[in-house]
Amino acid sequence: MKLLASFTIILIAICGAFTRASAQYVYRCGNSYSQAPCPDGIPVDVQDARTAEQKIQSDANIRRETSTADAMEKKRLKEEAQWERQQAKAAAAARKKKPAPAASQPVVEVEAKLPKAHGRLKKSRKKSEPESFSARGAVPKKPRHAASKPK
Repeated sequence: MKLLASFTIILIAICGAFTRASAQYVYRCGNSYSQAPCPDGIPVDVQDARTAEQKIQSDANIRRETSTADAMEKKRLKEEAQWERQQAKAAAAARKKKPAPAASQPVVEVEAKLPKAHGRLKKSRKKSEPESFSARGAVPKKPRHAASKPK
């Protein structure tokens, strides 16, 4: 059993040695970038040129900016919720306010002046307005075709 474990560890170490990470090449082909070489392609160095300290500092700055952005987002959401509560209170107050009754307001009657007909209508044709209004539905028309008559 120990022999099998030792053999496995040695085999993994050998495989790791042969498959070391190789650098990837990036080529600039006009206005685009590609991993495959192209005619007139210019190789571009894409390795990170920063030192370990610079990378740690950059990562710390990103975390700080992210936490600042999260704080700003929380503040904005809190202000929006507060504004919505104020709007809801204002709407509730407006609904509770009752309008003054219509009977207490003075009624002003305005007499409508209609233009004269300049003699086009005869007095006998004028009809008096009815005292009450009644609405009537449309009367169904009788069918005109003989095919629609019941037999």
